[in-house]
Amino acid sequence: MRTKLAAMLSVAFLAAVPVRADDADARAIVDKAIKVMGGEAELGKWKAFTSKIKGDIHTQGLKIAFTGDLATQGADQEKISLELDIDGQKFPVVEVLNRTRGWVKIAGETTEMDRETLAETLEQAHAGWVTSLVPLKDKAFTLATVGDVQVDGKPAVGVRVSHAGRRDVNLFFDKATHLLVKTEARVKDDESGKEMTEETFMHGYDGKDVQTALKLTVERDGELYLEAELFDAKLEEKLDDGVFAMP
Repeated sequence: MRTKLAAMLSVAFLAAVPVRADDADARAIVDKAIKVMGGEAELGKWKAFTSKIKGDIHTQGLKIAFTGDLATQGADQEKISLELDIDGQKFPVVEVLNRTRGWVKIAGETTEMDRETLAETLEQAHAGWVTSLVPLKDKAFTLATVGDVQVDGKPAVGVRVSHAGRRDVNLFFDKATHLLVKTEARVKDDESGKEMTEETFMHGYDGKDVQTALKLTVERDGELYLEAELFDAKLEEKLDDGVFAMP
């Protein structure tokens, strides 16, 4: 479960380790994760996700609290509605991606995303979408093992996900539980325009039939960027396209 927030929130050293072409070991790792997270038949029913969210953004020496709602559908539709609390003042922000267009609404004024911003938003939405795992069954994705790491002091195994026209994404699965516990991807910072490595750590799986990580920690180039908690999380078969209309 994902989105730009889920890149924000949303998905790395992208280490210099040997990477093979699509291989059976990598697909076996993903298959185990799909099984423990709910199974292909069950996971495959749900194309969309909604949730309330709260947490803190860490940027430019500030800690900015936020609350809000998010909705995602497929690889190219998402809506994030946040209220930021900056020194006691409330700032509403809405970001919408709807396939080939996107918008940002701040303090009641809506601006359409330019080509570069839209391209980056689509990249980050893609990085979030692959964490739903079932899309990786499609042969359009190439999977390769990238070795073992420690995540929160526990051994995890990595799989690199490649897709034509998209940046690679690394997924790391706990060796004992097979749950997805970390993602790594390259992102472009909104403010500086610099490309950096984003790591998203996933915690607090709810233990339901379809497991969802309800706590996320995001680091950019090793620095804490975002802490978030999801609640009232729901898997949806389909959301109306109107959810992703211009705000």
